[in-house]
Amino acid sequence: MDKKDTLFNLSMLILRVVLGTVFVIYGSQKLFGMFGGMGLEGTAKMLESLGVGKAYIVAAVWGVVELTGGLFIFLGILARWATSLIFILMFAHLIKIDLAYGMVFQKTGMEYTLMVLASCTPIMLMGGGSWSVWDA
Repeated sequence: MDKKDTLFNLSMLILRVVLGTVFVIYGSQKLFGMFGGMGLEGTAKMLESLGVGKAYIVAAVWGVVELTGGLFIFLGILARWATSLIFILMFAHLIKIDLAYGMVFQKTGMEYTLMVLASCTPIMLMGGGSWSVWDA
């Protein structure tokens, strides 16, 4: 393996570990109320306040996708697929929630969501790298 391949794999590992960790935490917040999260009931209530139908089911799916997707991304298990699910989830978040507030975070803006979407893109396109557990 040459230097360029090593740097690519190191970059993908760092990206996977950081992105995966963030989504394991977010999923744990939504499902279990860990790390100061609202738990499933609180997440469902928040979604109801936004006009989302079947909010409890949506909250459960959202939390499961974040938790399992984050774990899969972290480990590099089907990283392209897991990252694609996170991308779809965050794109829906961008459309349903963030666009109404603009770019600035102090107003619940979209810059964080855009950074997540940008972070997902290399993994979706190129996979998790050779240092993945199972990247198909």
